[in-house]
Amino acid sequence: MNVSVSPSASAYWRSRATIDGAFWDVDFRLFDELLTAQDALGVKGDLLEIGALYGKSTIVLGVHAESDETVHVCDVFESEASTDANQAENESSYPGLARDTFEANYRKYVDRDPRIIQEWSTAIASHIEPGTLRFAHVDGGHLFETVVDDLRNVKPLMGERGVIVLDDFRALHTPGVAAAAWAEVVSGGLVPFAISEQKMYATWGPAGDYARHLDTWLARSPDVVSYGYQDVAGHTLLVIENPTQPTTFRARVGRWVPPAIVPLLLGKRPGPHLGTRERQREIGA
Repeated sequence: MNVSVSPSASAYWRSRATIDGAFWDVDFRLFDELLTAQDALGVKGDLLEIGALYGKSTIVLGVHAESDETVHVCDVFESEASTDANQAENESSYPGLARDTFEANYRKYVDRDPRIIQEWSTAIASHIEPGTLRFAHVDGGHLFETVVDDLRNVKPLMGERGVIVLDDFRALHTPGVAAAAWAEVVSGGLVPFAISEQKMYATWGPAGDYARHLDTWLARSPDVVSYGYQDVAGHTLLVIENPTQPTTFRARVGRWVPPAIVPLLLGKRPGPHLGTRERQREIGA
């Protein structure tokens, strides 16, 4: 089945597997759709990646950045961590991380280099002007205190309609991200409007236009079949599962056998109940 992505991201989408890193297809497409929505809404501003690794998600920001917009990349790369806990995480999760690898990957798809801030994210506010970001992907340290600091520091940098994405907010090895994220939702004004298996999509501004854009995207994406809506802490979330990529055999069966017969031949793959299939709450501006 053909998957629709924006013209800006199409070349990278076709060869995305050549770049190392954990960035699921559903998140690639959510990034692409939200950045496309910002273009349509006239939302302007710079873009930020905290924790670039090999550039797999940063490239999506780069292909969407306008000529007058800057992609800021904050990563320590080869530098030693500031605490023993952070150093242990880096050595375990990011072996071989190097700035030149990131830069080489990025230049394959983006003509203009990003602005690299090779420092700890605690200093990010000294490098970026307040209110200038339209999109931020926070994927740096996963310890609770680190994520709390990242949220506190990034918040004043966001424009009124800026989107922030928090990585690993529900993984087994990152309970600190979950604690910091939901605390900001409950007491800090963060408005989540979608979650994937790894990331939370949110804003400190109005979420309605983004939520409506994703609803429209789902309607024209027949391959995305596992999703639902849940009300959490006063906010309606789109809960979306990464589409399953069929095996070659299963794909052939699906191509030649009527859809109603496929489960009888191959068996039905049960999945979790993700919520109602229609939005129950009116979306604000």
